[in-house]
Amino acid sequence: MSLTNIRTRAVGGVQQFFDVVTGETVNVNQPIFFQEDFIGAGHTASIPTTPTVGDPWIQKIVGAAPPTVGAVANAAGGQIALTLTSASQKQDAVLYQGDALNFDVTKELMWEARVNLSVLPSAAGVQTVFGLSSAWIDGPDNASYYLEFGATANGNIILRSQDGVTQNAISSAITVIAGAWHIYRIDATDVTNIGFYIDNVRADTPGSIAFAATGANAILQSYQSVYKPSGTGVATTIVDKIDISANRV
Repeated sequence: MSLTNIRTRAVGGVQQFFDVVTGETVNVNQPIFFQEDFIGAGHTASIPTTPTVGDPWIQKIVGAAPPTVGAVANAAGGQIALTLTSASQKQDAVLYQGDALNFDVTKELMWEARVNLSVLPSAAGVQTVFGLSSAWIDGPDNASYYLEFGATANGNIILRSQDGVTQNAISSAITVIAGAWHIYRIDATDVTNIGFYIDNVRADTPGSIAFAATGANAILQSYQSVYKPSGTGVATTIVDKIDISANRV
């Protein structure tokens, strides 16, 4: 049986209700609270490729094999899988919000997802990223702005940021195994001290990652991708839920 408790962020005093066993946030007392659990018939086997009324997500596919983005059939809690194929070519499978940038990192933002790297990136150059990013570009490392988790071939979780001035790719010293679910959280309550959490345990050294972008440059979208620039490597990332909260002003 899951029990909930309340944690209060040190800056701003925002209260979050969370599952004391898993660390998963179940509610947040903030004006903006976007909650996606990928449940119901509207989440089809193939996510739309163009904006669709009532659906906050579209997919971006690069590669002729092709890689795929779509619902996992009859998955408990609702799940979306992003999958590369073994074809020797550049591939990108992206679940994103169609470059509709709506979430302002400077407004005490929090992003959280339940993610399973069911097939770890299998070769050098293959990567998965999940978090917040600016507009899609060829290769997640090339985005203008982002706050993301990532993983490469050894399953080590990387803490990633790009604020237009400083780019970080910091090892969390945490290695995940294929098929394991984890709760990943990015807490930007204090933009000079971004917190990256895995299963409610902080994975970055306090003060090691900041986000200096402001104005339009700080407004991002939820962005999840499996990517390879070439070769036969594979990877599959399954996303169970995504929550984003922030202040309006």
